[in-house]
Amino acid sequence: MNAIIAAGFSRARTIVMVLIGLLLSGAMAYVAMPKESMPEVDIPIFIVNVTYSGVSAEDSATLLAEPIERQVNALNGLRSMRTVASEGFATVTLEFQPGFDQDQALQSVKDAVDDAAPDIPPEADGPFVREIDMATFPILTVALSGPVPERELIRLGRALSDRIETVGGVLQADLTGEREDQLEILIDPLALETYGISPDQLSQAIRANNQLIAAGSFDTGAGRIGVSIPGTVVQLDQIMSIPVLVDGATVLRVQDVAEVRQTFKDPVSFARIDGQPALAIDVRKSAGANIIDTVEAVRAVVDETRADWPEQVAVVFMNDQSKEMRNLLSDLQNNVIAAVVLVMLVTVLFLGVRASFLVALAIPGSFLSGILIIWALGFTMNVIVLFALILVVGMLVDGAIVVVELGERLIADGQPKARAYMLAAQRMAWPITTSTLTTLAVFFPLLFWPGLAGQFMFYLPATMIAVLLMSLAMALVFVPVVGGALGGGDPPPPDPDADDRSGLMARLSIWTIARPGVTLGLSILSVLVIIYAYAQFNRGVEFFPETDAERAQVQVTANGNLSVQESDRLVRLIERRILGFDGVERVYARTIGSVEQRVRSSLPSDVIGQIQVEFTDWRGRDPSSVVIERMREATAEVPGLGIQIEAAASGPGAARPVQIEISATSRPVLQQVAQEVERLMRAQGRFVDIANDTPRPNPEIRLQVDREESARYGIDMNTIGTAVQLLTTGVNLGTYLPDFAVDEVDIALRYPPEQRNLENLSALRVVGPTGAQVPITNVVEILPAPAPAAITRIAARETQTLTADLAPGATLQAELAAIQAAIDRVELPDGVEISFGGEIEDQQEAMTFLMGAFVAAIFLMFTILLIQMNSFYQAFLVLTAIVFSISGVFLGLMIRQEAFSIVMSGIGIMALAGVVVNNNIVLIDAYNEYRGDGDDPDRAARRAAAERVRPVLLTAGTTVIGLIPMVLGMTVDFTGRDLFFGAPSGQFWIQLSTGIAGGLVVATAVTLVLTPTLLAWDGRRRLARAARRSVA
Repeated sequence: MNAIIAAGFSRARTIVMVLIGLLLSGAMAYVAMPKESMPEVDIPIFIVNVTYSGVSAEDSATLLAEPIERQVNALNGLRSMRTVASEGFATVTLEFQPGFDQDQALQSVKDAVDDAAPDIPPEADGPFVREIDMATFPILTVALSGPVPERELIRLGRALSDRIETVGGVLQADLTGEREDQLEILIDPLALETYGISPDQLSQAIRANNQLIAAGSFDTGAGRIGVSIPGTVVQLDQIMSIPVLVDGATVLRVQDVAEVRQTFKDPVSFARIDGQPALAIDVRKSAGANIIDTVEAVRAVVDETRADWPEQVAVVFMNDQSKEMRNLLSDLQNNVIAAVVLVMLVTVLFLGVRASFLVALAIPGSFLSGILIIWALGFTMNVIVLFALILVVGMLVDGAIVVVELGERLIADGQPKARAYMLAAQRMAWPITTSTLTTLAVFFPLLFWPGLAGQFMFYLPATMIAVLLMSLAMALVFVPVVGGALGGGDPPPPDPDADDRSGLMARLSIWTIARPGVTLGLSILSVLVIIYAYAQFNRGVEFFPETDAERAQVQVTANGNLSVQESDRLVRLIERRILGFDGVERVYARTIGSVEQRVRSSLPSDVIGQIQVEFTDWRGRDPSSVVIERMREATAEVPGLGIQIEAAASGPGAARPVQIEISATSRPVLQQVAQEVERLMRAQGRFVDIANDTPRPNPEIRLQVDREESARYGIDMNTIGTAVQLLTTGVNLGTYLPDFAVDEVDIALRYPPEQRNLENLSALRVVGPTGAQVPITNVVEILPAPAPAAITRIAARETQTLTADLAPGATLQAELAAIQAAIDRVELPDGVEISFGGEIEDQQEAMTFLMGAFVAAIFLMFTILLIQMNSFYQAFLVLTAIVFSISGVFLGLMIRQEAFSIVMSGIGIMALAGVVVNNNIVLIDAYNEYRGDGDDPDRAARRAAAERVRPVLLTAGTTVIGLIPMVLGMTVDFTGRDLFFGAPSGQFWIQLSTGIAGGLVVATAVTLVLTPTLLAWDGRRRLARAARRSVA
């Protein structure tokens, strides 16, 4: 190590040139790195969809889902299987173990689905396998709204979607909320009866005249001549002129017995923005594209395109993911600038201008060099990387401060600048290397965080390790070399005399060294008092910090088999109560009338609508929690509707904190138990917005076919089904491609709207093989029957889920323990299983891993310390600082009145563990040096404490002062020249910074007071033991 440092000083100009190169290339890498919201990781989730229009939920579960479940249930690596079956479709969601080979998992799912396909009815559409990846999540939603005709709004939306897809970096721009085009052929029943034509004849005529014919070609020997028979229709009048019946010169055409019109499919959803009809375009970016540049380009294209639109059409941008990236980048830049300024202000007071510049140089040097490394490794600038960079800023100057402080002292003692800094770097090389390695040891176990969260969190320790390694290079090579080359500077204060006992630190050390038992006892008592006080006055535990939300989601649930129009009326009722609400900027309401759409959106089957509420700027309104509570009060008076209002999530974890899964062998028992558990939750009074996804039985009309009677009339099942479809969704006769459409348009044959009702079902006539019109009631019995809206199975067992939020002041673990005790007191039927998921599952997984990682980190740190110090006692003494620092974390949270966040406070404790040992290492290294020079234990401990008090206070002070703005929730915007308190982005860091600052203050006091005392006591003990041995 000394040789490397000496080589750097012998080639000082080269080192300075390399430093400039690192700074410039790091800055270029920072600008060039792709910016994205989340890192591109493999999500081990696959969705298998099967559709079969018109079949009941029971049939979907039996005929569509079960064949797939049987084949995929035994796949290698499968973690969970969830099935949802409803009218006309079934969805099987497969989650594999994180880390399992994604390509192998996808191939095994496709093979299993192919094996299941022969057991699925051939008329079904599918099964299709869909892979979930980060590209499926939109980065921006462009919404169009206004009082214009629906067809005009759809036309503008389609044109804009096509324009957006031409933007570089955009993968897809999907138009949602539009109705698909459809060509409707509306039967005139009276005309058909007059001419004696059946609907089957009409459909056969249209199908026969709309076919793609491959006629082949002639090979004449001299060449090849192709033959084509244009058989497909491309225009509306072509369909209208198709002959249905020809009698001599008389030709009966489609237009004579039916109305042909170009229209849209029946609506299954409605969308509005601030009460006006709306469409939305979900923009998804390509892998590796810069999210900020892509969003800016999309906005520019939208602004350019809308210039030619009618003034009534408004465009709104929602769910802009680049905004979060801009905020985090701004936080990072402001933190780096603030850290440099604060470090220079603190160090200039103690060491002078030159030293403050050298110490401050370590921050951009380490920061930009680390960014260059992660850019070379292929990382993107995502939320996790930014979080790591913000977290690590306060750890970059400790080594540089120690080296610069010693170098300035050596200069004051008369050494030349270059030699002084070289000797300082060589003298502190091993202590600083050890302290850096112990910090790295804290984050190294985090590289092995399991699960899907681990794939995201991998970027946190990897980034911190890269930057900390560069901080080591800065402290030992680059900063000393630059310090040796710089001239001028103020002389530092004189060193304290080794035997001077008048100073405050000297007097304190003399008192504590003489009374090791009292000092240790007072220290332990202080820890116990802090822990006891925290137990009395703590604010509970939460998974992730609660920050002021920018938006909220309102879910509207209703029982009954409501039509989409009825659902829309109910959603509008809630929407009108929220419109114009104080603190609300925009209201985006969506009515979901189809169970299939709800399930595909991962919503319960009884959710009829969603309302996204965007709040105004946080500085001009009450906190989001207050606004949400007022919204709850305003919407609570609507009878018959379930209203759930949730703030937008600010971190990882389930959408709702409480999630109770109930499974049983029979559906009646399942519903009974689910109702009982819901009753217990309501009786407890600490859960709000309780939702139960148990499907209520919906009315269903069942046509029971009398097979003997139908055989007597020569009518089969298919004929009956086709006749009924004419009254419901219509019979599909194929497709055609008109000039105004990009995709093929379905052709549907059905009765006119005024005849498509329940009353006409019993009057429906079915055409037999002889052409006779047979009343449908002659061959079927029409019966009402209950049917579930959806059937949910987890691991092939029917399961229902209860979800809820917590009332203000309630803690998750306490409330779940109470509801578990209440459930245990109830006698449940056999075969019932109840499990808790949601946030508590995330908490337990995170806590289990973080505890294991913490133990592994302590072991690694102890090993490194043992190698450096060759003493079990001294290595253990260094680690005691971690115990005291944890009490400091609790003290800080208690003073600030913040809850303990499992994620942020947990990471803070791990980061703190790596930081607080550094000062102990440097102080013990000085003690060992003085002992080696022949000082007695008391004098060596006193000299070490007096000599190291300045660098210890400097390293701790710069870190704590740098954290003060975060602790206070203060945001300093240097570029915008603004300063404000309580910003949502600032709230995000309060628990983390409070824990680190509190722990560092306590640990620093322990380092300066307790460590010298215990070192001197151990030294005296060893001397006494050696004396006894020599006498013996």
